[in-house]
Amino acid sequence: MRTDPQPPTYEGPSRRLVVAFDVGTTFSGVSYCFLDPGVIPKICSLTKYPGQASGGSSKIPTVMYYDKDGNMKCAGAETQLPENEMNADDEEWIKVDWFKLRLRPKSMPSKLENAKLPPLPTGKNIVQVFADFLGYLMLCTETFIKETYSMVTEDVWKKLQTDMVIVLAHPNGWEGAQQKQMRDAAILAKIIPDKPSGRERVVFVSEGEASLHFCVKGEFIDDAERGFVIADLGGGTLDFSAYKVCGQKPLKVEEMDASKCLLEGSVLVTQRAHVSFRKKLEGSTYGDEKTIAQISDKFDETTKKVFRTKNDTCLVVFGSPRDDDKAYGIRGGRLKLAGEEVAAFFEPSISATVKAIEEHIRASPIKVSAVYMVGGFSASPYLKSEVETRLKSHNIKVATPDGQAVKAVADGAVSFYIDHYVMARVAKGSYGVVCSKFLEDHKADHMKRKATAFVTASGYEYIPGGFATILKKGTVVSEETEFRDHFHREYEMDIVPPAIRSVISVYNGAGDPPDWVDEMAETPRQLCTVVADMTKIRPTEVEEVSREGGRYKSYNYDVLLYFGGPELKAQTAWMENGVEKRYAAL
Repeated sequence: MRTDPQPPTYEGPSRRLVVAFDVGTTFSGVSYCFLDPGVIPKICSLTKYPGQASGGSSKIPTVMYYDKDGNMKCAGAETQLPENEMNADDEEWIKVDWFKLRLRPKSMPSKLENAKLPPLPTGKNIVQVFADFLGYLMLCTETFIKETYSMVTEDVWKKLQTDMVIVLAHPNGWEGAQQKQMRDAAILAKIIPDKPSGRERVVFVSEGEASLHFCVKGEFIDDAERGFVIADLGGGTLDFSAYKVCGQKPLKVEEMDASKCLLEGSVLVTQRAHVSFRKKLEGSTYGDEKTIAQISDKFDETTKKVFRTKNDTCLVVFGSPRDDDKAYGIRGGRLKLAGEEVAAFFEPSISATVKAIEEHIRASPIKVSAVYMVGGFSASPYLKSEVETRLKSHNIKVATPDGQAVKAVADGAVSFYIDHYVMARVAKGSYGVVCSKFLEDHKADHMKRKATAFVTASGYEYIPGGFATILKKGTVVSEETEFRDHFHREYEMDIVPPAIRSVISVYNGAGDPPDWVDEMAETPRQLCTVVADMTKIRPTEVEEVSREGGRYKSYNYDVLLYFGGPELKAQTAWMENGVEKRYAAL
C-alpha cells in the first residue's frame, strides 16, 4: 500500500463549499467539502435523509411520487414510509424511478427502451423531473449541513450559496447534450442562477473518473500497479476506464484507452427477471401485472443481492403463508427459482463487463494488472465471482475497495474537483466541423463531387459536405492542450457579414474520420455551436478583387477545442485591432 505525503491545504482567499451530486439510476447520494484557507480539505457525505430510520445511510432511492397534477409529493427514503405508500395507492400517485436512463444519448443503444421505463408525471419533461430531484437533494444537503455544523447559520448558508461549486457526476457515455440538460436542471431547481457566473459553478465529471479519484484518495490503488481498470458497476450503466501511473507522491495517472459506457447495469437484471416472471406465471392466479411487479421488487431487494452460485435454489418471498400455487412454483408466499434461471438474468451484464475489461486489456500499451470494481452492482457476490473466474487467464487482480464503495462516485466527484489526479485523457471520438472545401481539380474525390460545387465571393469553387478534423479519436489530451483549425468566410462588399456560426460535431465511427460526410459509416453528431462575431472588424479588413473583378472581403477565424476534462470546451478566435478575441460555445 502506498503512502502519499501530507495532502496540500486549500489556498483560496475565503471559505467555499463544494457539493457533489451522484444521481444514480436506482440510488443517489451527496458528498461535500468545506474549503477553508490553510486547512487540508476533508470530504464528507450526507449520512441522514428524511424518512430514514435512526442511523441513516449515505444513499437514498432515486424515486419520487407525483400526484395527478404533476406535483412532487415525496422523494427518496420518504417514498418507502408506510403512510406515503398508502397515500400513493389511495390517491393514485405516479411513481417515477429509473428516470436517469431517459437522459441517455440516442447513440447509446439499450435493451431497456423508453417504452419500458416508468412513465414521467403529467406535464413534465425529463429536465423538469431531474430538476425536482436535484432540488430535493439540495434541500437535504442544506438541512444536514445546518444540523451538523452549528456555525452554519441561515446567513452563513446564504453566503456559501453565492459561490458554491456544484459537481454533477454522469455515466462515461454521457456527452455535451446530457451535460446541458443537467446544468439546465440545476438552474431550474434554483441551485445556481441562470447567468454565466452561475453556469460556470457547475462542474461535470464522468462516473468512471470520479470512481478513480475515490480509489486514489482512499489509497486502494498500489503504485506498483502501472496499469489498471476502474469498473464502476451501477444500477443503469457499467462504466469502464483504463489508466496508467505517471507520477507518484501524490499518485498521478493518465488514461490509456477511451472510456466505455454500457447500459447493462443491475436494473437490466431485474428487468429480465420481470419478463421471465410474467411468462412463468402466465395462467396463474398470481400472473397479474401488480403481483408480477411485487415479485420483481422483492427479487430486486433480496434475491438479486444475495445470489452466489448456479447451484443455489432461490426463493423470492413476496406474499403470505396462505399464497400457494404449486403448479407454478409458489408455496407459502415464496416463488421458487432454480439457480440457473437467476444466473441467466445476470449473464448479459456479466458478459458485457468481462468483454469491456478485456478490450481495455488488449488496447492498453502496458500490462493491466488490476481491476477495481466499485458501485452498487459490484457488491453482488455472483457478479464478482464470475468476473474473477473469467479474467483468471489474464493473471489479473480483481478488487473491491473496502468501505462504502457505493458512495464512490459522490466522494470521488468532490476529490476530482480538489485533487485532479488525472493528468491526461483519451478522446472518445473525432471532433471537428462540417465545412466546405476548396475544389482542387487534380484530386479524384473532389472531381467526384464537382456537381455539388458552388462559387464564393472570390470567384473560386468550393464543395460542401467536407469534414475538418480538429481532434482525432484516440488522441491523448492533457488539460492544457489546445486544438485548433483555421477557417474563413467570404462576403461581397455590399453584404454586412453576420455573426459566423460553426457547429462542432463528433464522429464515432471506427478508424480515422473520412474527409467527406457522405463516406462516413455514421453521420457526425452535433455537439455545440461556436460563434465568431467579427462585425466590428469589417472596416479594417483588406478589400480584395475576385476572379471576375468583383470586390469582396475575407474573414478569418479559428475554431479551438479543449478536451482535457470531462466537459468539451469550444471557442472561436480571431484578430481584432491586433488583439485576439475569443467567444465560448453557446
